[in-house]
Amino acid sequence: MGIVSTQEYEEMERAIYEAALVPEYWPNVLARLGEFSDSAGAALLCMNERGVQFVSAPILQEVVQRFVSEGWDSRNSRRGNVVAKGLVGLPRFVNEDDYLDPGEAETDPMINELFRPAGFGWASGFIHELPHGDLVVLNLEQFYERGPIRGEALARLNTIYPHLARGAMFAARTEFERVKTAVETLSAIGLPAAAMTPTGRVVIANDAFAQAGHVWTTRGGDRLGLHDRVADLMLAEALASHKEALGQRSIPLRAAPGGAITGVIQVVPVRRTAHDIFGSTVAIVILSELKGQAASASLVQSLFDLTAAEIAVAQAIAAGHSVAQIAGSTGRSVATVRNQLRSVMAKTGSSRQVELALLMRQLGGQTG
Repeated sequence: MGIVSTQEYEEMERAIYEAALVPEYWPNVLARLGEFSDSAGAALLCMNERGVQFVSAPILQEVVQRFVSEGWDSRNSRRGNVVAKGLVGLPRFVNEDDYLDPGEAETDPMINELFRPAGFGWASGFIHELPHGDLVVLNLEQFYERGPIRGEALARLNTIYPHLARGAMFAARTEFERVKTAVETLSAIGLPAAAMTPTGRVVIANDAFAQAGHVWTTRGGDRLGLHDRVADLMLAEALASHKEALGQRSIPLRAAPGGAITGVIQVVPVRRTAHDIFGSTVAIVILSELKGQAASASLVQSLFDLTAAEIAVAQAIAAGHSVAQIAGSTGRSVATVRNQLRSVMAKTGSSRQVELALLMRQLGGQTG
């Protein structure tokens, strides 16, 4: 391996900043980084409230997927030692000489049970803390037979280090600005909104958010709390189950348990591309207050994500019909109608059929 040519350096630098703006480019950049340093390739991981997210060179995809799915991060001696030895944020690549004691690699479970059976086992990289406490890890793997990444290969990596670190920061900032723009746009049309993490922490909120103190407040650690306790539990569940959520979820707000609906909170997932790993935001919560107006059946359907069959069941319940009567009049089985009713109850936050009937009458659910 020779000295880095000006052309190699400039091409690598350009590719890094392109990936910072277009996440789909990261796998190619991480593969090229391996070629740049005569190693297998690299993986970029972000640890935050969403969990461990990653993108990698294709050659590392399977082993890094196993690292995440098998929970190796909780037993990760590389990261643990980098943190314990004060190497986080060090302005260079570190390797086994920095974060492992002599002979430690030979007894380390992760190295010997995960990486070496896959043909790897030596690594160099860095860890940085991003805004809001996220940790970003760039890990460059080497084929086991080639030995540790040292000397000229390590020197090459250090020439490109500033751009890799800056590229990761740019990518994280770009993600933050995208979410911020969405939240502020909602403010422009009069809707209070905030970007949230899985634990309910407010990442960014618009000006209208602070004016809705009668609906919500922030608790310790900037976590959002709703004054409606039932709605608060539904919101916590919606945020925590972000990985399983397929679409937006609507949560009814009541001034008192079992009382009239005063508004709806919509939880809209923040969708990412497969390679967009930065940012802990999982959803934007939007407040729509009803202000006492009636609503058509189509609005009820959209507010609470009801299917056409579910809203028909809800309307029939509001009209005083039993499950058996609904089944008989629609040609569905009692079990089917019961399941649809159960779904409606969950989506609207109704614990009793009388609450559902009140909701439908209040919102004009008999119309349309």
